[in-house]
Amino acid sequence: MITVEKHLAVMDSGFTTNTYIVTDNETGDTAVVDPSLPEESLMEKLNGKNVKYILLTHGHFDHMCGAKMVQDNTGAKVVIHTEDEEMLHDVDKNEFAINCAGYEFPEINADIVTEDGTEIMLGNTKITVLHTPGHSKGGVCYLFTEDKVMFSGDTLFRLTAGRTDLYGGNGRQELRSLAKIGELEGDYKVYPGHEGDTTLDFERQNNRYMRTRFRRK
Repeated sequence: MITVEKHLAVMDSGFTTNTYIVTDNETGDTAVVDPSLPEESLMEKLNGKNVKYILLTHGHFDHMCGAKMVQDNTGAKVVIHTEDEEMLHDVDKNEFAINCAGYEFPEINADIVTEDGTEIMLGNTKITVLHTPGHSKGGVCYLFTEDKVMFSGDTLFRLTAGRTDLYGGNGRQELRSLAKIGELEGDYKVYPGHEGDTTLDFERQNNRYMRTRFRRK
C-alpha cells in the first residue's frame, strides 16, 4: 500500500502544477512525482523521508524544474522516458514554459531512462510505466496497479486532456494514448499534473475525449 501527498506549486503568474510525494507504507521508501518549483516548502515535506526516485511524467519545464533541488538534497534518481530525456538539458525544447514561468533552466541528467512497460520497485511496491505520447513525445503515466493509482501527468485531466501544440505534441497520438489508458483493467484513482484528481471510470463516462469509445462498455 502507498500513501500519496499532494504539493501544489504556484508560479509567479498564478499558474499551478501538482507535485506528488508517494511513500511505500511497508518500507518508507519515497518517490517524488514531477517536482515543480525549487521551493523550500517541498523540501520540508521531504525532510526525514528516504527519497529514492524523482519520477517525471514528461520533460516540460513546469514538471521538472525542482528536480535538481530534490536530487541535490536527497540523492534520488531521476526517471524519465527515453523520448523526453533530451528535454532535461535542451533549453530550446522548453522555451515556451520557461518564458511563461520566468525561471532559469535547471539542467539535469536522467539516471533511469524508461520504455513502455518498464517496471520500477519502490520498496515493496511495483510501478509500471505506461508510455502515453501526445502532449510530449515521451509522456508517461505511472501505474501503481496493486493500489489502483495512476499519475497521469499532462496526458489525462479531469474532463479534458493535455494540449498538443508544444514541442513533441501530436493530437492523434494523444487520442491513441487516451484510448490506451481507458482500456486498462478496472478503475484507477487518477492524479494529474494540474488541477484536481479524478477516477478513470469517471473519465471513461464523462471526458469528451474518451466517452464516445467507452460510454457503452
